[in-house]
Amino acid sequence: MRDFSSLLHEDQVYMYREVESVMGRIMEGLTERIIGLLSQGPATPDDVSRRLGIAWSTAQGQLLRLVGEGKVALTKKGRVNVFYLRGGGRLVFKVPAWVRARGLKELSEELEKYFPEELGAAEMVFRERRRS
Repeated sequence: MRDFSSLLHEDQVYMYREVESVMGRIMEGLTERIIGLLSQGPATPDDVSRRLGIAWSTAQGQLLRLVGEGKVALTKKGRVNVFYLRGGGRLVFKVPAWVRARGLKELSEELEKYFPEELGAAEMVFRERRRS
């Protein structure tokens, strides 16, 4: 944004900075909401404006800004702009509640019982080939 502070009085500069700060936070939250929406799949500005309850022009402007920043890609389907997250959507893997993270040491100790120490790699291969 332009800096108009040289044209304003001190109290006006303070008010200008406050409004600028609030608007920045609002737009930051809007950007996160738009990216969250696009993570569900491609969307048009009309889709974004309806789902987020914002003006179509605001949705179009924010989407174009995200394209400029390289976060979102744009394709045209006929006369309609379709926006989608660059690099595909975020992959989210649902992990069952019973799964717990374990360290490599703990895992290797658990696997030791399956690999007796007296058995070498060549012997393992030989036995495995005999089995098949």
